[in-house]
Amino acid sequence: MSLQLWIGFGFTVSLVVFLIITFFVKDTSSPAQYNTLRFLTALCGGFAGGFLAGEALFSLQKEYLSGAKLGVSGTAGFAIFFAVWFTYPKRHREQLEDNLRLSIPEGWTFEQAALAIGKATRRELNLRGIKPEHRSTKLHAIEINASDAGKALEQLRYSSNALPDYRVELDGGVYHLRDS
Repeated sequence: MSLQLWIGFGFTVSLVVFLIITFFVKDTSSPAQYNTLRFLTALCGGFAGGFLAGEALFSLQKEYLSGAKLGVSGTAGFAIFFAVWFTYPKRHREQLEDNLRLSIPEGWTFEQAALAIGKATRRELNLRGIKPEHRSTKLHAIEINASDAGKALEQLRYSSNALPDYRVELDGGVYHLRDS
């Protein structure tokens, strides 16, 4: 084997080892680390392909509907680099949980606190099932920490002894609060 093939083989082995190692840490990496991983993978693949294939040439031309043309040409190494770069899987964004942390200050009314929870979680609230005198009940300061808006609304009942029991029901994406 020639020196060029040994170098190509070395890059191929390093690419495989690199991908095996990163396979176990890719889900814990930040978006910036993932982009770096994508670039390094494409770079190693390009070098490996370039050294193994030698001077093979690659040419790609694409015409878009708008009339614009895109052309890329280069050696096999560049071809493999771009092939890996453009086919590397997109990182799926993690779905954020509907988690809520909110501080309700002393003296807020039940209605103000409920509307603040609705605004913070981008949820619609229907307070018509709560009597007006209960909506205007003053609350003590409370720290809300809940997994969703419904649980946060239920936590408000512990911030004042003057609040009666009430139900929180989710129907059609709207939280309905009703006196029990």
